[in-house]
Amino acid sequence: MLLAIIVLLVLAGCFAKPSPTAVIKATPTLAPEAVFTPTSTPEPAVAWLITGTGGENPLSSEISAFLNERAPIDGFTLEVMETFNQGGVPGDLQIAVFLSPDEDAASLASNLPDTEFVVIADTDLAPADNLSVIYASENQVVFLAGYLATLNAPDFRSGALLVDGAANTTQLQDSFLNGGRYFCGRCAPVFAPIVLFPQVGLVPAGADEAGWQTAFDALHQNDIELLYVPQEGLQPDFLAYLAGKNIGIVSNAPPPAGSEAIWVATVQSDSATALASIWPALTAGEGGKALQSGLALSHVNNANLSPGRQQLAERIIPDLVSGIISPLSVP
Repeated sequence: MLLAIIVLLVLAGCFAKPSPTAVIKATPTLAPEAVFTPTSTPEPAVAWLITGTGGENPLSSEISAFLNERAPIDGFTLEVMETFNQGGVPGDLQIAVFLSPDEDAASLASNLPDTEFVVIADTDLAPADNLSVIYASENQVVFLAGYLATLNAPDFRSGALLVDGAANTTQLQDSFLNGGRYFCGRCAPVFAPIVLFPQVGLVPAGADEAGWQTAFDALHQNDIELLYVPQEGLQPDFLAYLAGKNIGIVSNAPPPAGSEAIWVATVQSDSATALASIWPALTAGEGGKALQSGLALSHVNNANLSPGRQQLAERIIPDLVSGIISPLSVP
């Protein structure tokens, strides 16, 4: 009996169902999503170009061209205005370039020490910590124009029309006359009318095209062949009148459209090169520079000015800029 009971118990254990084993599934742990905080993009610094209110400045085109090209490269937004807007100065105004000495740049620079100021003008202004000055001598420009005009005019017959009444009119007259005389001394023509050249005529300030024509007619009694006309006189009807008389033109500004055939050359202060040389210092906040603007011939019409004569004119530029040649006193 005992043996039978043991056998039955063993058989019962073999046929019993195993109890299920609980399986615990691990819940995956999700990594927290990265949170991106947007970084604010700094606003570009601001540069101002102040052109002045006295009409279009001969320096405007070259300085504007330089700043329009260079400012974006260095992260500047360029704004152009006639006068310095003291009531709307942005906090990020880093550079202000003046093409006129009329505004008190020295006081503005003193009141805005974090802004670099640059004055490009014919001025005796002294530099300061954040005020740089590029001296662009109008007398040097007109002296070189007188030299070039007399050098290139047949029989020395060069002349200039200058605006009367300006504070520097007398100096400009002397500069043009001295420029011509520096080339030929006593510039006496071979053919009549026999007068000494160059000749200078004056035009009332604000004159219209008829006023410029009247002044030229008085000057042309001496048979002018080549004429210096400042930017104020580059008016369409007057230029057409000169073209009808086949008068060559030298000016301190680029040729207006339609005047290219009678154009000889433009004589200008090379202020863009001077500004480019100190631009890295300005962007680094290291102003207070003083330098003399160079001179350059541009818009040369090779049909009216030979390469040899152009080289003769350009040869005296270093001496003019360095002061060896004084426009108001020919050695």
